[in-house]
Amino acid sequence: MADYYRNLGYKIIARNYIFPHGKQTGELDLVGLRNQELIFIEVKTRSSTTFGRPADSVNFEKQRKLVHTAKLYLQQHPQYAGKTIRIDVATVDIDNKANPVIIIPNAIEDLD
Repeated sequence: MADYYRNLGYKIIARNYIFPHGKQTGELDLVGLRNQELIFIEVKTRSSTTFGRPADSVNFEKQRKLVHTAKLYLQQHPQYAGKTIRIDVATVDIDNKANPVIIIPNAIEDLD
């Protein structure tokens, strides 16, 4: 998935980010930067839809953790203050040979 975002012009600046202090609140699969835009990317992969589509697993609790972890990332990296922020969900359906990657831009909003 990192290569996919690189091809869109993003620089991947973090992979599998976990806040290094205190209780683990969540993980950011990828963090990308392009111009004035910082994106946090949640990657979900499935080999079949037997248990639902990949994006279906990003439930409310997972969304809350992603938002919280993104805020912690920003606290640790003040150089990104002022950037446009978004959280994408990137799905990979291994069985879908024609179109395996689907990006849902700005899929998660901060409701706090």
